[in-house]
Amino acid sequence: MKIVDVTSEIVETIWTCEEKGSCTIDYVKKEHEDGDGYIVDDEILSELERSGLVEIRGPMISLTAEGKAKARPIIRRHRLAERLLTDVLGMTFEDMEEAACEYEHTLAPGLTEAICTLLGHPRDCPHGSPIPEGECCQRAENSVTSFVKSLDAWDIGDVIRISFIRKTDPILIGKLISMGVAPGKEVKIRQKFPAYVIQIEQTQIAIEQDIAAGIYGLKV
Repeated sequence: MKIVDVTSEIVETIWTCEEKGSCTIDYVKKEHEDGDGYIVDDEILSELERSGLVEIRGPMISLTAEGKAKARPIIRRHRLAERLLTDVLGMTFEDMEEAACEYEHTLAPGLTEAICTLLGHPRDCPHGSPIPEGECCQRAENSVTSFVKSLDAWDIGDVIRISFIRKTDPILIGKLISMGVAPGKEVKIRQKFPAYVIQIEQTQIAIEQDIAAGIYGLKV
C-alpha cells in the first residue's frame, strides 16, 4: 500500500471515529491491523502530525482543519458510492463495503457530482451517516429558490424535467428509479386530486402527495 493510500485511510478512519466522539491512537491502529500486525505505527502518525493533518495529545488523536479538508472528499465519495451500490445496483450491505472502498479512491470529482445528482443529493449513507455536501448540492439548494419547485407546486399540464429527489428511503428511491422517475427525466402533471398522477412517456403513475413534494424539477 502506498503512503498516500495509508494517509487517506487514516484520515478517513479518524473522521468516522470523531463523528461518534473522540478518537484514540489505539483505535486507529486497531482499525488498520492485519495478520502481520499493525499497518499504522507511531512513526506514520507522527509524520501525519508533522504534515499538519492530525493533532496528537497523549493517547488521543484528532484531525486538524487541513486533515478534515483532506478527509471530506474521501468520505463523500465513499458514502455516495454506498448509496449508488445499494439504491441503484441493489447490492447488499455485506457486499457493498469493499466495492465502495474501491470507488472512493477512483471516482473523479466530476463523476462524483454526477452520481450525487443522479441520486438526488442524498444527505445520509445507507448506514445513516451524513454525506458531506458538494458544490452540486449547494447549486441544487439555490435552484430550488429561483427555478426549481417540487412536483406538487406545478400545475396540471406542466411538463417538468426532474432535477433531484429529496428522499432518503433507499427502497422508495429504487422504486421511483425503476418507474423512470429519476433526475433528467421529463414528467407531465396529469392530476393533483384526489390522487397525484404523473405521466412519463406513455405511462401514467399515481404517487402519494408527500412523494410528489420530495421530487423537484424545472418546467420544460
